[in-house]
Amino acid sequence: MQSLKRVWFDESGNFGLLTAILLVPLIGAIGMILDYSQAYSLRTQLMGIADAAALGAISEGSPYYKSIQATTTDGPIDVAEADGVKLFTAQYRGSAGATFADIDLKVTMQVTRKSGLITSVSSFNAMVPTTFMRILGSDFVPISGSATAKAGGEAKTYTDFYMLLDNTPSMGIAATTKEMSRLKSLTSNNCAFACHIGYYTNNGSFKEDANSTYIVARQNGVTLRTDVVAKAAEALINKVKSEMANSANQYRVAAYSFGKYALEPGYRIDKISGLTLDMTSASKAAANVQLMTTDHDWFNDNALTSFDTSLAAIGKEISGNGGSGDTAGSPAKIVYFVTDGVADSLKPGGNCGGSWEGNKGRCLEPIDTKSCKALKDRNIKLAFLYTTYTPLDGDGTWDGLIKKVFADRIATALKECASTGLFFEVGPDDDMQAAMVKLFVQSAASVSGLRLTQ
Repeated sequence: MQSLKRVWFDESGNFGLLTAILLVPLIGAIGMILDYSQAYSLRTQLMGIADAAALGAISEGSPYYKSIQATTTDGPIDVAEADGVKLFTAQYRGSAGATFADIDLKVTMQVTRKSGLITSVSSFNAMVPTTFMRILGSDFVPISGSATAKAGGEAKTYTDFYMLLDNTPSMGIAATTKEMSRLKSLTSNNCAFACHIGYYTNNGSFKEDANSTYIVARQNGVTLRTDVVAKAAEALINKVKSEMANSANQYRVAAYSFGKYALEPGYRIDKISGLTLDMTSASKAAANVQLMTTDHDWFNDNALTSFDTSLAAIGKEISGNGGSGDTAGSPAKIVYFVTDGVADSLKPGGNCGGSWEGNKGRCLEPIDTKSCKALKDRNIKLAFLYTTYTPLDGDGTWDGLIKKVFADRIATALKECASTGLFFEVGPDDDMQAAMVKLFVQSAASVSGLRLTQ
């Protein structure tokens, strides 16, 4: 009996026994930490991939970027959604870790457009297998996450657009290859340019020169490049108007040309429509832009296109610097320039980035990027729609002064002048109205840019 009591009350060996009893929950707790750490690490990896997929689906590098920018109606953008899923899966497969099947990974993508704002949401769900927690009957740790990226103007991003339309004589070329051939066949000198020659009297009436090929073009319904520019500008403003139906007072538009008639000497811009919320009146004004007139051939030495003057002049028209766009009192500001890219002006005693012609200081050159920098330094964005400069057969000015000197720099100089992503080129047989609207969508998107929001 005493022996049993001694066994019963003997505490030697209890530490080992208690340790054995406590070891199971202790291992479970440590295992839970390890399993959750592994799951958290994988979720962090997947969140990084989700961020990249959300951004990549709507970024400029996306295979479907052009389709996204061309979308002008609200709703889902299916091609971008499919592209986003591909981006996610490709990046995950390129990363170290479990396979899709191992974690039962499911990925979804939603890309939508609303009032000019492109929103991309990349989401995932997965079940991460456990190791130690299986002891406690838990085989998986569920994880999930989503990333949202946006591009474009929020519903209340305020922007002022200053349209600068090149209506100088070089824009009097027939609009398409077919129209060029038709105008050449109609003119006695086989010319594809509609030269608008004449003068305005003191009472404001215009006296057209009887030899003006502009008369031939108008009598035969030939469409000129300046006509297409005017129509495209009208379409652009109507697009702005449709966007404002979703968010009133978001945009204001002003429009300018290089002048109703040429000066000798000097250069200017004409205000077609002052900065306004009234898109109906602005649209009508832009649609009525006409080709610049000259009093006679070789008026002002035929040097009638000064980009330096026009950009400096429109800079004076813009009050203050470009704002954040967050409020109506701090609107973003964008100069929207439509041109064929060749400056042709008198610069006696100045510098010429191209070719000199004659003895009066006529300079033909690509745009001078310093003129653009002055605006950019004020946080004013520059958007360029380049209507490809089209030389004609037997054009001595092109052959001798442009082709071998700076033809390859016309587009690149404009692109350098443009703010990031705000340069488009449209050829004579391309759809200028569509290009104009695309550039507007891109310009409006540039105000807030591409960014992750959560």
